[in-house]
Amino acid sequence: MNTDNIIDNVTNKSVKFKRNPYYIYDLIQVNWMLEQGCIPLQVGKGEKDDVFLKFPRTPEVEEIVYKWKLKNKRLSKYNL
Repeated sequence: MNTDNIIDNVTNKSVKFKRNPYYIYDLIQVNWMLEQGCIPLQVGKGEKDDVFLKFPRTPEVEEIVYKWKLKNKRLSKYNL
């Protein structure tokens, strides 16, 4: 796991926290993330023999995951 230092806005002190990577099993989401320029750390096989890609939890990747969630939230309203 990666540990990062951030500055707490309230106390102005450095805080360490662990950042687990993203394990993405949805191949449509994986394809979209690759098109957005995300570079996976690893390709693997899950316990049920399904394929996943592991992406680092960087601010850039987090923003792309957030955009994916927004995109699907908007689309799910119309897929009843």
